[in-house]
Amino acid sequence: MQRFPRYSRRAVITTAALAALPCPPVSARATGPHHTATSDVVHLVIDRDFPDPGVVDIAGVRWAYATNSGGTNVQVATAEDLTGPWRHQPDALPSSNLPEWIGPDAQGHPNIWAPDVSRRDDGTFLLYYTAFHSGNRQQCLGAAVADTPGGPFAPTGPQPLVCGAGRGDVIDPAAFVDSDGRRYLLYKDSRGARARGGPSAIRLRPVAADGLTQQGSEVVLLRSTRPEEAGVIEAPTLVRREQGYVLFYSANTFDSGRYFTNYATSPTLTGPYTKAPGAFLSKDTLDGQVADPGGQDVVEDSEHIVFHGDLAAPGGPRGMYVAGLRWNGLHPVLAR
Repeated sequence: MQRFPRYSRRAVITTAALAALPCPPVSARATGPHHTATSDVVHLVIDRDFPDPGVVDIAGVRWAYATNSGGTNVQVATAEDLTGPWRHQPDALPSSNLPEWIGPDAQGHPNIWAPDVSRRDDGTFLLYYTAFHSGNRQQCLGAAVADTPGGPFAPTGPQPLVCGAGRGDVIDPAAFVDSDGRRYLLYKDSRGARARGGPSAIRLRPVAADGLTQQGSEVVLLRSTRPEEAGVIEAPTLVRREQGYVLFYSANTFDSGRYFTNYATSPTLTGPYTKAPGAFLSKDTLDGQVADPGGQDVVEDSEHIVFHGDLAAPGGPRGMYVAGLRWNGLHPVLAR
């Protein structure tokens, strides 16, 4: 999938697809106390467990990727329109393609989180993902490549791309290509929180066109500094606007009932970033319809945002939602 300069880390969705079509009906499972299916603010578009969604447009087909569920390491769904219907596709990273460093979770299965797919200059597709390292017992970042957006993806090497080496987890990788064509890897770093009692952080790593080779020094863009974040900021989504950069992030614990999405702004790529007050996506800002909204991605035209939210109780299945965006300079506003 193509990474477009000046826009978001994952999603490429046409504005007309959402504006022109009504939201399809959803199952009765989507009518619980935590949300409703549609409103003037938010639409539920994948009504099953589909956490940490990212949606891209490849030759007019929408490809959505999500965290492992139901025995699938990297979930994939496709649709001609954002509103669906979405069709389940084969596992993009089957277990036969996993590198040896990945170990099983407590249930004996691979645990592949927060996949991110981007198209490289040579036309191949690069998959970033998070997985459990059986040697150091931490979450690390892996990478794999394929000739098509559906894969199957093959690992780029026998070792993780980024790893805390026993000092704490690194998770939630995201690719970003700036307006000058330079490529970067963003991710959440919990090593400070685990080792020194410090907050989690969002890091930016310059990489070559292959998306793998580090070029230059990493920088910390943002740290968890507010009580309501509970020491956690994660799921970075970087957007380039005419006035500067907007870094969306999720905060608090995903199953706490207090998970939310916010953003920070900077006139330059490496910051400093200033957090917006309050929360951008929360149960309150979404009129009580979606609990624990997070794992977000902003569409290529910057006019819509996709994210997951609880379908029932916190910690259970999380469906994919979409909401419209308007902008006041560097500041997004939910479109109603």
